[in-house]
Amino acid sequence: MSPEHLARAMIATVGHELRTPLTSIRGYLETLLDEEWDAPTARRFLETARRETLRLSRLVEGMLEFSMLEPVATEPCGRCNVVEQIEATVEMIAPLAAARRVTIRTYLPESAPARVDGDACVHALANLVENAVKHGTDRGTIDVRCYREERYVQIAVEDDGGGIPSAQRESIFLMGASSALPGRGGCGIGLAVVKAIAERAGGDVRVERSALGGARFVLRFPAG
Repeated sequence: MSPEHLARAMIATVGHELRTPLTSIRGYLETLLDEEWDAPTARRFLETARRETLRLSRLVEGMLEFSMLEPVATEPCGRCNVVEQIEATVEMIAPLAAARRVTIRTYLPESAPARVDGDACVHALANLVENAVKHGTDRGTIDVRCYREERYVQIAVEDDGGGIPSAQRESIFLMGASSALPGRGGCGIGLAVVKAIAERAGGDVRVERSALGGARFVLRFPAG
């Protein structure tokens, strides 16, 4: 990839990644302004918005240090409890899910340590869960599962939408690729980011058919 194309890809990627935390912050603030909430609930909403603001700041600060779309083989740069990152992601996506009246069900162990940076883990999970909300059915259901599989921590995100045709299950992770299914159009960045993050950490990602009827994305990070 030429420097010019790499720069354009980087700008598009960062723009895509900024959108999710910004949407979450806006959703929680609008919810607080539109309705009266008890003090503990209002504080929880504000804490979520603050957490996403801090994550947004870290993303902006690090955007010039590396390209998310360059899956170079490097040593894992951090560790996190994947369960905590899943819970933070689900809370972040909650306003979007509420707008479509989508229920997100989680099936999580008490802890799932993995060799992946916490922010990078949330970036990957946010793309998968947001896609599931957008491409599942209105008033539908999303299942998020986490469990240990041999040397990996595995996260499965399932929706009840139209699924991904078998012929597209490899190409959909390429930069610029998007599904030909109605309602699944996009800029083809999010899943490329997920793949790059997984590979940077020494893991992988795949998609298959979900028992809910839609897509089942399986993301793996090295346990540790």
